[in-house]
Amino acid sequence: MPLCQLFINKEQNKFMLIKMPDEVTPDKYQNWASEKESENNIQTFNFSQQMLDRIALKYVDDSQAQPYEAKYVLMKAPDEEGLFISSLELSINGDEKMDIVRNGLLIIFDENEVKHFTEILQDAWNEGGMQ
Repeated sequence: MPLCQLFINKEQNKFMLIKMPDEVTPDKYQNWASEKESENNIQTFNFSQQMLDRIALKYVDDSQAQPYEAKYVLMKAPDEEGLFISSLELSINGDEKMDIVRNGLLIIFDENEVKHFTEILQDAWNEGGMQ
């Protein structure tokens, strides 16, 4: 199950997916992302709720050949009263393809999905402008 981080290059107004090395564990994830940011003059991408909604709507569009399902995962931080959406799960017929976490972390269950996701992300990005 590969992990990828979505970064944004604001100067060029484009995003990039960088696959994390296998040795990067969740507890070392922040250090790895910070190193990438300093090396490449990029920053991690945080999904707004509006952007997640646009991506979800594109995935569940009835005109698509494959019937995707999109589910939001709600979390509650220990120091907060309210629930917030932490990720978006994408699947086909119960077969999970990818999780999109708010802080730009992608958990990929099907590597073929990455190309499809980047096309959808570009469409959602173009619709909404800079986030």
